Amino acid sequence: MQGSNKRIDYLDVMRSVLMMLGIVLHTAHLYNPSQVWLVYAPEHHPFFNYLIKAISTFRMPAFLVVSGFFCAMFVIRYGNAYFLRSRVKRILLPLLVCALSLNVLQAILLHHFGWITEDVTSYLLSGGWVQHLWFLLDLFIFVVLLSLAYSIAPVRQLGRYLNNAAVKWLPLPLFIALLPLYGLVLVTLNRLGLPMYHSWLGITDLYEVLYNLPFFVFGLMLYSNAGWLRQFSNLNLIYDTAVLILLCIANYMTRQGTGSIWQVLTLYSDLLIRWICVALCFSLFNLAVTRSHQYWRFLSEASYSVYLFHHVIVIGLGLLLINAGLPPLVGFCLIVGLTLALTLAIHKYLIAPNKILRLLFNGK
Repeated sequence: MQGSNKRIDYLDVMRSVLMMLGIVLHTAHLYNPSQVWLVYAPEHHPFFNYLIKAISTFRMPAFLVVSGFFCAMFVIRYGNAYFLRSRVKRILLPLLVCALSLNVLQAILLHHFGWITEDVTSYLLSGGWVQHLWFLLDLFIFVVLLSLAYSIAPVRQLGRYLNNAAVKWLPLPLFIALLPLYGLVLVTLNRLGLPMYHSWLGITDLYEVLYNLPFFVFGLMLYSNAGWLRQFSNLNLIYDTAVLILLCIANYMTRQGTGSIWQVLTLYSDLLIRWICVALCFSLFNLAVTRSHQYWRFLSEASYSVYLFHHVIVIGLGLLLINAGLPPLVGFCLIVGLTLALTLAIHKYLIAPNKILRLLFNGK
């Protein structure tokens, strides 16, 4: 894969769709019976709880794998210095601009309508400025780690050696079956006293960063191993869906048990389910996206704007509609449709034509 100039269209489309799924996910939270989100409607339905769990199983893991793939492509093609500068502009700048504008507006709305009782400044300083931007923060941490590792020759050589050794000695299915053991290591480190859940300024913690790191690293590996990418993106959908269903049944059964062994089996099956869902995601998009198309390109270009703007719009529409007495499914479809239309329009008519806004919100 190294040195190839061919654009991987299905990965680009997948990354865009995964970002835009944030609209579906956060709107579902409005009608989730658990009522734990920033805003929630009195009308709710259990379907939305299952929808949230389903999307959360694969969405961020798959996004991080794709991000790792494209970061590897970028740093190898353009060099470490340019890679880091471009990621500061592409990731860190929109993160900070959105946090200081859209997320401040969001906090003001939540305070005005009584959904947060503390003053806006305290809320923002305690981590409220992050909200849906948490994954950009984690991604930037991974970018910095990759840049550091790539700039230190012995570390870079060790990474290549380990990568080549894994590909040479471990078939991809076995490698994926071993990956969930990493989660068990994190739990063990926590029990040994490492402060895994200590919050960093209310915005992230060590466990979250370490938990997400393997997905990004696996994306790096996929870029340097074309054979693994082909395997990972060409699953037998019927067979692997059946395996996934069996794993979900096994996971349900392990949750009924008590004791350490059952907890270990539950954690292992949880993580293995995530990895298989990511592989199915790759395979589905590889099957569906057969060629580049102007609509795909537009969605790819607009996806960043859609993600940055959708959160405050979902909350704004939710505040307008949650007391309208609409059936949950009707309210959900209405908010999803309006949010998608508004965010696409914002990108097309405000962000894309304006150089300053395009830099601030898209890093371009």
